[in-house]
Amino acid sequence: MTHVSLHRCRFVDYPPSSITSIAFSHPSVPNSALSPPKSLRVAIGRRDGSIEIWNPLSGKWHHETTLQGGKDRFAIEGLAWIQDYDPTGRGQLRLISIGSSSAVTEWDLTTGRPVKHLDCNGGVIWSIAAQPRRNVTDIPEEEKDDEDALAQKIVVGTNDGTLKLLSTVGGKGQLTFLKNLTRVGNAKARVMSLVWKDRNTVVAGMADSTIRVWDIRSGRSIARMSLTRDRGKEALVWAVKVTKNGDIVSGDSRGEVCFWNGSNWTLKQRMKAHEADCLTLEVGGPQGETVISAGADMRTVLYKITGKGRGWAEVARRRFHKHDVVAMAAYESGAFSVVVSGGVDMTPIITPLRGFTTENHRVLPLVPQTPIIATVPEHRILMSFWEREVKIWRIEELQEVMPADLNLDDETQGRKLLSRMIVSHEEHITSAAITPLPLNAGFLLAVATSGGVKLFYLRNSKRPGSHVLRPQRIAIPNGIPLKSSVQDNSSGEDSDEEEDIDLAEEGARHLQFTPDGKRLLVITPDSRVLVATLDITIPADRKEKPTFGIASPIDELDRELPPITAPTLKAFTPSKKKSRQRQDEGTHGTYLRTITKAAFSSTSRLLAVGDLLGNITTFVLSDGTWSRITTSIPRLPAAPAILSFRPAPTSPQISSGDDDGEAPDAELLILPADTHVILLFSATSGRLTPWSQENPMPGCVPVDFASVLDRAVGAFWEDSNPNRAWVYGASWVWMFDFSRQWPNHGTKFDVVQSDGKRKRGAPVGIGSISGAGAMMPTPMGPKTEHATTTEDDTDFEDEILSDSDEQMEEGKKVLRKQRGQKPFWGSFRYRSLLGFLPVGKREVLEMAGEGWEEERGLEAVEMVVVERPVWDVGLPPRFYDGRS
Repeated sequence: MTHVSLHRCRFVDYPPSSITSIAFSHPSVPNSALSPPKSLRVAIGRRDGSIEIWNPLSGKWHHETTLQGGKDRFAIEGLAWIQDYDPTGRGQLRLISIGSSSAVTEWDLTTGRPVKHLDCNGGVIWSIAAQPRRNVTDIPEEEKDDEDALAQKIVVGTNDGTLKLLSTVGGKGQLTFLKNLTRVGNAKARVMSLVWKDRNTVVAGMADSTIRVWDIRSGRSIARMSLTRDRGKEALVWAVKVTKNGDIVSGDSRGEVCFWNGSNWTLKQRMKAHEADCLTLEVGGPQGETVISAGADMRTVLYKITGKGRGWAEVARRRFHKHDVVAMAAYESGAFSVVVSGGVDMTPIITPLRGFTTENHRVLPLVPQTPIIATVPEHRILMSFWEREVKIWRIEELQEVMPADLNLDDETQGRKLLSRMIVSHEEHITSAAITPLPLNAGFLLAVATSGGVKLFYLRNSKRPGSHVLRPQRIAIPNGIPLKSSVQDNSSGEDSDEEEDIDLAEEGARHLQFTPDGKRLLVITPDSRVLVATLDITIPADRKEKPTFGIASPIDELDRELPPITAPTLKAFTPSKKKSRQRQDEGTHGTYLRTITKAAFSSTSRLLAVGDLLGNITTFVLSDGTWSRITTSIPRLPAAPAILSFRPAPTSPQISSGDDDGEAPDAELLILPADTHVILLFSATSGRLTPWSQENPMPGCVPVDFASVLDRAVGAFWEDSNPNRAWVYGASWVWMFDFSRQWPNHGTKFDVVQSDGKRKRGAPVGIGSISGAGAMMPTPMGPKTEHATTTEDDTDFEDEILSDSDEQMEEGKKVLRKQRGQKPFWGSFRYRSLLGFLPVGKREVLEMAGEGWEEERGLEAVEMVVVERPVWDVGLPPRFYDGRS
């Protein structure tokens, strides 16, 4: 029997950043009955200069990567996606941002770095908008040879009232200035918001109580719409949008939402919907009959066209956020219909657009979805990193009896800060790893940003009783030979190619030491797999300093992946019942090959890496040489959320992977991001292990675990019991015992058809039809306000279905036959989890009492639960209406 002792820690002061901008990669197509394209992504910009890329995954919402910010970099104040022209509809998707400066930045999703900075030689840019995108089938024949007509243009607005037109001709990294549009208004008329009415007309919300319209062909302003001042102050038009019929919708600092005629530029209707500034807007519906707004009063309000006069009316209002809502983006296609919103409270919230009054919302995690916590259990070390800072603590041991002098008001007891470092790189840290050195000589720390890699020796203080780790920089030599083993297709033999690499300047997206501490895995920003052998010498005399180096050459492991093939275009014909409008999918190119997960076996001789396409590539170390295992694991339907090798009881020689022998440390735990099925593969044979064959998925997935909404973030195995694995997400922790037989509930995952109907026989909790939450038990009535508390949002809000009662009973019988503990266990008591990891070695606690034998002890495993509660994060004062 194993007992788990928990250290519940909230001292890791990770500072979440507020959301400043949101953008979908594709324009909304509410008339389409088709599901969203697989290339659909959401970019979320934050105040610290970082951009998160999320994959909706049909309502499962998987975080793919983060484009890190840096020191003194501005907030991401605006985002826009464009798509290069391609005759097959597979043009490159490009992400462009602005950030409180005069420059426009294009990002390379593959490397996570800016690929182009274009200085517009003007004032500070406040807003950005991309020209409406056209499908390949909608482009006239006479324009298909005109690059300027095919490429999307970008317009930006500055603080001096100038609109600047930019060209994207030439592909990725090509941004050029075209011209300034005629400046109007006074010096205070900064451009607060922008939207394209059509491909030649731009609408701008200004800071001088006006909305102006420009024609980009002539560069002149063609219309001006005025708003009344608020108590003598100029009204700030924070948001402007255009409905499908060409009408204009605006939100301003008076809290009003105004509807304007898009033909004669006159006011049609205005509504006082907010108690404070209306900061953001979105439109939706097949005919543009839906508008949703949000602002500083934390309310999200829905409007629809009602009545014979076709006027607008407020339908419902809800309060999802706890602070100002400053950004919003909507997307509709088929049954998928959502609005993603965010603001000062740092939490992205998915709101159903079409089902605003009938469905629940969905809260995305506020904490990072890639681990920023690591532990060294044998030394009780906990490390955290964010932005440019690394902190290392020592967690004190648990006491059998609480001391009488324990001060419960002292928040610093139970831990000691050993080291705090600020990395000199301008970029924020992308990854960090720590490993202990032999003979208790200290620790080795590796830190990476997108622009470099640094190594540090953490030595123990020489002063008696001092609990301090002093960092010492380890120089990484320039021009280290890089050995790449690439198979020659013509001869079938391996050919060695060498080049030099400046590892210190290369940068990395992931770092990881092997369990034996002899090698360092470096995943470069462009997802090259490098393994550096460390040359470490620890002298017997403690007075002498250890020496560190990197052996030459560095191994580059070739994944040898097949090329990404573009699907054949199919011609869709309009249906009499529903439109079958096809949307050009576009492509993300090599970004889909980005490595997101990597794992070493306990013997340090097996390596597995997984990318966004679901490819799992395995390598084996034999006689000092790394080689790819040819019997690869089948490609997953989505990116792996978890990759973790099962520890081996011993350290035997591993087979090469080409024979039928199975290595004890070759079992690889994999959880795909789309369904969270629990799979055990053999890394050497590429086949499912006997346990997975005896416990088929998804039938044996625990029903409660199948309904978990937040994706898995990390996992580890117990050293004392290699049959038990712990997996955690942002709001849950689960334990799985792979030495037991799991009950088969006959569970099947949902199949959502193109008409939005759901087949019975699956957990509804895995995603949702609309992309947000589940159906409300009682729909909202008209013009009602519903306050929602995100802290109490539960993961069990969806109904669970199974094939039959007989299968459920059969599963219960299997559990009855197995005496003792259940084969799995889960908890949802934690929120905003940064990590759930082992922090201490196994110990035996002497216990006495009923049910215990005289000489029987209890195996105790110490874990650390690191939380970052939302209420513990400092926020600026929010709007107070005197009532709520």
